[in-house]
Amino acid sequence: MSEQSPVKIIGNVEDFTTFPAQVKYDKQTYYIVEAPRKDDELQQYNLISSICPHAGGMVRPHLNELICPLHYWCFDLATGESTNVPGEQLDCFPLEIRDGQFAIKA
Repeated sequence: MSEQSPVKIIGNVEDFTTFPAQVKYDKQTYYIVEAPRKDDELQQYNLISSICPHAGGMVRPHLNELICPLHYWCFDLATGESTNVPGEQLDCFPLEIRDGQFAIKA
């Protein structure tokens, strides 16, 4: 019998009907986003920080990006990788779905 890694529950999957979905985790704001996938794969999800690594501004969804209003750093909505500042990205963690809930490894 294998043991499962400890996880923290983010929320019930059924409570999130549109993405990105803003959530609180460890006293910070994040977005649950749909991760990139191939046509034949099941949808996966990521948890992406809402805090810009440049000056600490709160990124906001706009079209297919997350944009920081302080200096207009832009980030891919699915991966958190910067689209206009090479080598930069938002913190991004893969989510698991366990018993109908979004969970992140603790």
